[in-house]
Amino acid sequence: MKAARKSTEEKLLLAARRLFCRAGIHATGISQILEEAGVARRSLYTHYGSKENLLKAVLHTEASMWFHWFDLDLPSLKCSTKDRILALFDLLENWFEKEDFFGCVFINAVAESEKDSAWVKDVAGAYRDQIIERLRVLVIESGARDPEIVTQKLGLIIEGAIITAMVTQNSQAARIARLAAQDVLRCMECSARESEHSVLSATGISRGSFHASSNGGGNLIIGSEA
Repeated sequence: MKAARKSTEEKLLLAARRLFCRAGIHATGISQILEEAGVARRSLYTHYGSKENLLKAVLHTEASMWFHWFDLDLPSLKCSTKDRILALFDLLENWFEKEDFFGCVFINAVAESEKDSAWVKDVAGAYRDQIIERLRVLVIESGARDPEIVTQKLGLIIEGAIITAMVTQNSQAARIARLAAQDVLRCMECSARESEHSVLSATGISRGSFHASSNGGGNLIIGSEA
């Protein structure tokens, strides 16, 4: 009995997500969801109670996919933090290649939400904040001097890739986004080196210029090479 109930819930969830992303939330009626899922009308109200609750479940499922990526898939990789960030775009590419990919339900839901549906923006925004925070943690671990700006740049690249893949129906958007992310991370490294060079130049110090010597009286003198 429990397995059957779970199967019905999953059918409704998958059908709703496909239709919400493909046709739109407002344009999708309960009858369409039931037909797509192949379940009885009573089952929707038994498991979710309403279309609104079903949408909340779809948003939660989408967020869980992202959380799984950041909390399990990326940490399991034996590579540097920067490579983990880039590996996120490989996960995006796999997602884009799926037959049931019709964009991000967060982006679609917010784009469709009306003033009387403020909860949609609140729920989608809260999940997005949690995802961006996980990305920010990776950026900090990578050694970025300005993690907030780098995170915002990467976030824009990710969201741009999702929208492009949805519009073009081409998973190549993830590869191009990966290259853009590499540029951001490369510029981050260059900025760090330039900053270090500026500090050293301002103080008249260059790398390897320090030397230590004794003045014969037991005092250690530290200076720069002539």
